[in-house]
Amino acid sequence: MNKSFLFIFFFLYLCSHSVYENDVQEIFGKVRIIDGDSIEINNNKIRLLGIDAFEKKQECFRKNGNNYKCGKDSISALSKIISEQPVRCITKKKDRYKRWLATCYIGELDINENMVLYGYAFSYMSKKYKDAENEAKKVKAGAWSGKFNYPWEWRKSNR
Repeated sequence: MNKSFLFIFFFLYLCSHSVYENDVQEIFGKVRIIDGDSIEINNNKIRLLGIDAFEKKQECFRKNGNNYKCGKDSISALSKIISEQPVRCITKKKDRYKRWLATCYIGELDINENMVLYGYAFSYMSKKYKDAENEAKKVKAGAWSGKFNYPWEWRKSNR
């Protein structure tokens, strides 16, 4: 084989097996739940893309005015959705905290969307889950049955 052929072959191989951060990657495995919108798979920290869930220490209010730990309920909702099943996350890039931003699935079930449907996460920085949020609001799912501060508002006043 001539050297130019080997160079072209090697160049094409590198292009097809790129490790650049903007390439679509798939992360698959058993999950450790960090909070309502963050998980870890095989030492990869992952932030569920397009949603924002209540913070761990965040409290909300029931219809009767009693407060409850909606941040813990958000974690519990994610735990119920995942139910110790292996999860597949599709990602392209990392956020400023070095977490992968990903849409995650169990089979065909979109975990991100289901967190919004359960009423313990909100459509965030995207319109992708706005219909799910409107549905959760309509049926008063999760926190929608009472009063709450959106997670991004809570963070501003509690950090």
